[in-house]
Amino acid sequence: MEIQDAVEKILKVSPSVRVVSVCDLNGKLIFSERSKKVHLLVSKKQSLASLKAAAKDWKQRRKLARTLGPCKYVVAEYDNVKRIVIPAGKNHILYVTTTAAFDHNKVIRKVRSFR
Repeated sequence: MEIQDAVEKILKVSPSVRVVSVCDLNGKLIFSERSKKVHLLVSKKQSLASLKAAAKDWKQRRKLARTLGPCKYVVAEYDNVKRIVIPAGKNHILYVTTTAAFDHNKVIRKVRSFR
């Protein structure tokens, strides 16, 4: 499945899905798209810094996989949004933001359906 198609399918899960980005494990942005109705809450610089931090954290989690098993996803909930980080193959992560009240499991199920 192409990256752009996957991103669009995740955006269509719900109007509560705000932004979907794909980056490599060094935090380099590969592709990103947002819902047209979304007002961005952070600057592009802040967003890129958050992607880079998520990628760095994901590398650390991979080091624990031998003893704990592979990490399936990570959710951070803030007052205004949820941030969901999901592996996309061996060398990329999906970085999805939703409204805080949204059931993040809907995004997880959609991504798992791609496999």
